[in-house]
Amino acid sequence: GAAGMVGGQVLDLAAEGQRPTAALVEAIHLGKTTALLRCAVRCGALLGGGDSLALEAMSAYGTALGLAFQIVDDVLDIEGDEAALGKPIGSDLEHGKATWPAVHGLAASKQKAHELSDQAVAALAAFGPEAEPLRALAVFVVERQS
Repeated sequence: GAAGMVGGQVLDLAAEGQRPTAALVEAIHLGKTTALLRCAVRCGALLGGGDSLALEAMSAYGTALGLAFQIVDDVLDIEGDEAALGKPIGSDLEHGKATWPAVHGLAASKQKAHELSDQAVAALAAFGPEAEPLRALAVFVVERQS
């Protein structure tokens, strides 16, 4: 809705060509990719009979995972492999998109993505070995090349 993916997309489009701020980029990322992933993992917890603590943990996991995913996506748009990505490198810059590296630089963006991956893994501590696929996903998100 307006506070999630739709709102994030509106912010993203409205920000094109403007000088991005850290708050704006975070709001865009929280509204788009992060809202989608947080919703997906919360739905899984609900369908699995999770209690309020499980929902809180999955919200934290989904938020960290979504932000990490989007930051890595922004980084790959700068230094990724065009063939692996299936899209031209530099399209975000070409379209004046508000991205994490545009505000924080590449090195800090990569570091933040790894910190968020670690936070996502930590959010799953109460779930034991059953959550291993979700832990692996959090690691994959920051190691992916496409």
